[in-house]
Amino acid sequence: MRKEAHLLSDEAMQRFIRNGYITVKPEFPATFHQRIYQKTEEMFEKVGNPGNNLLPRIPELRNVFGHPVVRGALTSILGEDYYLHPHRHCHENPPDSGEQGMHKDSLHNSRFAIDEHHRHHRTRWAMAFYYPQDTPLELGPTGIWPSSQYFNTQPPFGKGEELPLDGEAGTVVIVHYDVFHRKMLNTSDKVRYMVKFLFTRMSEPQYPSWNHQDVTWETTGDLQELTWQNLWNWYLGENGKDQNGSETRSLSELTEKLSDESEAIGVNAAYELGHIGGQASSVVMDSLKGKDEVACRNAGYAFNSMGRSAVPYLTEVLRDKDEKVRARAADALGDLGFDAQEAAADLIGILNDESKDVRNHATEALGTITQTTDIGVIPLAERLTDDDGLIRRNAALSLARIGEHASAALPALSEALYDENHFVRAFSLQALERIGTKEATEVSVDYLRSARWCTSH
Repeated sequence: MRKEAHLLSDEAMQRFIRNGYITVKPEFPATFHQRIYQKTEEMFEKVGNPGNNLLPRIPELRNVFGHPVVRGALTSILGEDYYLHPHRHCHENPPDSGEQGMHKDSLHNSRFAIDEHHRHHRTRWAMAFYYPQDTPLELGPTGIWPSSQYFNTQPPFGKGEELPLDGEAGTVVIVHYDVFHRKMLNTSDKVRYMVKFLFTRMSEPQYPSWNHQDVTWETTGDLQELTWQNLWNWYLGENGKDQNGSETRSLSELTEKLSDESEAIGVNAAYELGHIGGQASSVVMDSLKGKDEVACRNAGYAFNSMGRSAVPYLTEVLRDKDEKVRARAADALGDLGFDAQEAAADLIGILNDESKDVRNHATEALGTITQTTDIGVIPLAERLTDDDGLIRRNAALSLARIGEHASAALPALSEALYDENHFVRAFSLQALERIGTKEATEVSVDYLRSARWCTSH
């Protein structure tokens, strides 16, 4: 059992799985946050929003996201070797500048699958929001819909169920990447700033990364219970563990519920079908290959519950004549992570598929299922020259996740440091760092010497 300061407790982890956010407060003097606020104001006055160059402009932000309390929460949620994503942004909210509608971020993180609505439930991405000033409701904080992270469509919530992420200066809120959120209306006479950083999981969970004390999942009877408990087991490294509290209904009833107008009912039906296992596999596969968009989207979550037993069915349809079906199968295998290790050769076999969507999802999948082997390294290195920028980006991220086993990709990664896509460059640099050999380090340092950015010019 882990027992380390600043890591989340079992109770806090279960709350994060359910609610999709956790609030922490790193200890700094008030003058520290005032200094960041002042530098932020000066930055906007002189150069405007610096976008991804935020850290060179305000290096003190490293102290915020490097604080043990923040690192402990991120480690608990994303594992010990989580990665600070190259995208970061300072959100300015001037008085009476309007409010946003509820939305999820894209950037092709968490994943838009081939159908553009299905996102992954397993937590491989998170955001962290930091306020350098006191942010009460009237200053227009970020608002979220708690527990909306596992829905692909906006839930039928009213504004009364919206949660303002307000707080004192220095408040940091770590949010599941797929929580519905928005900028609220600033009715004060002050500008509200919020710094958003992204983080991604690099290693699939094999054991608890928080202060786990061997507690079991505390059931609540909520309709999302099977989703939450499946995630809890995944976090524990126990993907195939039975879930308690599921009252399995007939296959015909569950099949009908897959396309229910309530997404919560449809997703719950998918997890129930997956929990049944083999005898429900034909129903799930038929839905995955069907034309009913809602049933198809929800059916994909059944594989999370099926675990390793889903792999033979998914590898079979990697050869389907419909490119959408092939892409869905590759996407589902990637979300299974280590449970899909035996599908590595099949995924490598479609890396040259004529469909860029198929190549894209196969490329990403190899980064989650082959982290302990070099079987996918050379094929992924070849995808670093794909015509599609998103595929090159996923190839670099997958090689970064493979890490020390990816040394054979060093020549290709060295070239990718000069790719026109800044995400490809950043992920390639991270891959070289995680490979960790002397040669990889030398290549990284040589690149960084010429890539330094000066804030004064």
